[in-house]
Amino acid sequence: SGLVRSGTLLQRATSMQLQRANSLPENPEDLRHAATMPGLMDVESDRPFCCGLWKTQQLVGAVLGIALAIFFLSVRVVHEYAKADAMVAVVCLTGCCWVFEVMPIYVTALMPVVLMPLFEITSTEIAAKAYWHWVSMLFVGAFIIDVGMEHVHLPRRILLRAMTWAGTANAGALLAAFMSVAWLLSMVCNDIAITLMLTPFATSLVNAAEDEAASLDDAASRDTESGAPSSAAGAGRSKVGDVRRFGAGLLLGIAYAASIGGIATTIGTPPNALLAGTALVAGQVSFVSWMLFALPISFCTIVLAYAALFLGFARGVRLPLGGEVLAAEEAALVAEIGSFSQDELLVGLVQVLLLVLLCMQPVIDRVIRNPLGEPLGGSASTACFCAMLLFLLPSKVRPGESLLTWRVAQEKMPWGVLLLMGGGFSLGRGFHESGLDIALGKGFGKIVPALPPMGLHFVIVFGVVACIQAMNSIATAAWVLPMLVSASMASVTNPLQLLLPATVACSLSFLLPTASPSNAVALGKSRDLPQPLRVRDFARVGLPLTLAAATAGALLSYAMAEVVFDAHAPFPEWACTSPASTCLWAYVPGEVQGRQVEYQACIPNDADDDSTCTTWDGRVWQVAEVANLEVPWSMVPLPMAQGAEAGAPTPDFEPDPEPVG
Repeated sequence: SGLVRSGTLLQRATSMQLQRANSLPENPEDLRHAATMPGLMDVESDRPFCCGLWKTQQLVGAVLGIALAIFFLSVRVVHEYAKADAMVAVVCLTGCCWVFEVMPIYVTALMPVVLMPLFEITSTEIAAKAYWHWVSMLFVGAFIIDVGMEHVHLPRRILLRAMTWAGTANAGALLAAFMSVAWLLSMVCNDIAITLMLTPFATSLVNAAEDEAASLDDAASRDTESGAPSSAAGAGRSKVGDVRRFGAGLLLGIAYAASIGGIATTIGTPPNALLAGTALVAGQVSFVSWMLFALPISFCTIVLAYAALFLGFARGVRLPLGGEVLAAEEAALVAEIGSFSQDELLVGLVQVLLLVLLCMQPVIDRVIRNPLGEPLGGSASTACFCAMLLFLLPSKVRPGESLLTWRVAQEKMPWGVLLLMGGGFSLGRGFHESGLDIALGKGFGKIVPALPPMGLHFVIVFGVVACIQAMNSIATAAWVLPMLVSASMASVTNPLQLLLPATVACSLSFLLPTASPSNAVALGKSRDLPQPLRVRDFARVGLPLTLAAATAGALLSYAMAEVVFDAHAPFPEWACTSPASTCLWAYVPGEVQGRQVEYQACIPNDADDDSTCTTWDGRVWQVAEVANLEVPWSMVPLPMAQGAEAGAPTPDFEPDPEPVG
């Protein structure tokens, strides 16, 4: 029938947005990989194409990507830069493979290093160098410590202590305990690992509560049939239904908290690291400054998430669990890994040491310098030093071994995430080499001056949030951040005013089951419950939460960006003098964005002919004159016909005809 045929087509075209719990693998290690590519590892969908390798989704992605690439290689769309269209082709082909999961996304991340030399955008050497960045080494150190914490089961121990404090009867307190632990741990640990460690404990508690609730419902049913008054509070309301509803909310809470916690630190999530590694803002976004900016946003978002989940799943629910359940869980943990050990203590201390040293990084940089006064240390060196300690300190639980062995580290390290980050940096390099970043930046740069700063934050946050519901957050950051860097140059706007809200928005993924890796893990682990999570469970609370979090994120990023980074100030000197910048820091007294300045940025108008540049107010200047800082009053704006405004400064004497600088 038509209904059957449409159902078959839907099954074949199952996309990652419509993923079901039963379609994900059960094995924790397979689920770890499926968290970032659930469509590719869907174990139930038909695969009628490419000799049983591809679903309809993947065929569509491959065909669409190739078609778009051919179009942009054949038709000149961007006329100013010869290789910009070729870079658009690379982005389209890579993006389609990312979104439709034509290949594992970690393999897709290698496409820039293959395609950019092929399309003569840049050399293999330049494209490949972008894959191994100082940010990559920072994450290597952080990931190794994550593996160490997982190896000694420290997060499970922390959760059990939080559970003892919260109790098991009050559903709201239980939800708060799980979400608090996930939120705090995900600031310094991989969100996939945290979700994988906490969800089994959650499903175990929910299943125990459901068994007890079923017994109480049966007793109430027998009392009703016999005419005796029911002894169960809330008679007429199914306790099993309440427990199942709470179980869905509890898994969602763990997933959401694991995503939200990563907002707070530069090592919490890869998009934050991509921002820290952006050349134009190098040195401006430190671990401490980012935490001062992002921690209030993360805290506000976790409160919103808790409120939404409490109202939707936990309000009025009392769990029929006693202290014996926690005692049983603790006994099981002790039977598996023993009592709290020196190994757990040492790994926890190494994690604390990493946080302390990252906070002290500015002090360390002032100490470790070369003869010219330039800092030689960095966050990457600090993280790798702390990671090395895990291989130097002996284990008391496993005599003859270190706290962490290389076998365990290499098995559990998320190497693919490093490739994803490298692919993002490589794409960013391709944007710069091809001129595509300038072309896109000029387009978006025309919008920036027309919007007030608050409105700009809302446009960026809601735009990025819409993108990450369908695209991997790292992929989104990989093309959005370079475009915003160029938009800031084209509009002569402080780059942090654009980059900060975009980076925060990359973590606000609550709407769909696979909008974030932690959502996908929670979806897969929910098959351990009698009633697995459904798409409507995510949508029911995810839609209002996404809207509320995006609104709060825009408001708070606007406020905190001003407080911490002075991001609403005119285009800063550090951005203009950055090696990644092409602008001139010129003596042009006047008012810029409501502030009186003496010096301001002057952006070259053409990459091929840099003889003229434009300041924030739209005036066009001769670079040779603007660059002559020895005689700053000798700057001569171009004639009115070429874009200068009336009232521009004129020289008091004949300027030096030879350009300086």
